[in-house]
Amino acid sequence: MIIYLYGPDSYRRQKRLNKIIEEYKQKHSNLSCDYFDLENPEELFRLKEFSAQLLIFDNKKLAVLNNIYETDSKKLREFFKGGSRASVSLPPKRYLDSEDFTILISEENSPPPELNFLTKKAFSVEKFENLEGDRWRFFIQKEARERNIAFTPRALNFLAEAFQADSWGLVNELDKISISPIGLIDIGLIDIEDLKRIGDYHYESPDIFGYINAVSKDWPLGQRIIALEKLFISQEEPVKIFNILASLKRLPTKLIQKLADYDIMVKSGKIDYEEVLLDLALSG
Repeated sequence: MIIYLYGPDSYRRQKRLNKIIEEYKQKHSNLSCDYFDLENPEELFRLKEFSAQLLIFDNKKLAVLNNIYETDSKKLREFFKGGSRASVSLPPKRYLDSEDFTILISEENSPPPELNFLTKKAFSVEKFENLEGDRWRFFIQKEARERNIAFTPRALNFLAEAFQADSWGLVNELDKISISPIGLIDIGLIDIEDLKRIGDYHYESPDIFGYINAVSKDWPLGQRIIALEKLFISQEEPVKIFNILASLKRLPTKLIQKLADYDIMVKSGKIDYEEVLLDLALSG
């Protein structure tokens, strides 16, 4: 049978692959496990030999494949389907259906059309997209807890932004933090200032005009919130953002009036600039 893992988040995909292998080893004391990099044409022949031993030895077999799209797709299809097996007398589809022989595949992309049967016939298919939003922050918190470190919400958001779509980079950074002075000493929650003392973050402050465009041009709610969140993460001063926005001349008449009303409310102490920016993001 086939277990198929794919997606751009190679860290979580590799972690899942390692867990499956470990589970197989614990469950089957007679397990034969081998790895095959099909970028090398000779590996497909070695895979055939490995699978042929099913007829000789009564044991469970696990074949871990990568770079399967780098080999001859026709030959690979024949192998999985049970064709072209003059030296290996196996019934059709033995590799797809056998409970004694598991093929574990890990690839960044889904199969090309000629190999679509791999996911359609697979016993299990798991997709590992890059995490975003709350799911990405939850992942960071989980990995941090495993290393006995914790972050303030500001530091968590900072890391989430700095390492977006780079789970390997994030995990390497957490490992570095865990053995650094701030990670070894029980100082409580780690804040942005702590991170900047030990890390060289190639993190540029988001463009204020990204938020201004989102609000003035009535972008979708999610995009307006994200634009504002980036400014808060980078600790841009709310009063600075408001003044830049209010100084622009080519704004919708409705927005100009709202800014004037907000200005009066702020000066009378009814609201602060951070609340103004949030209200603008929510209402457009």
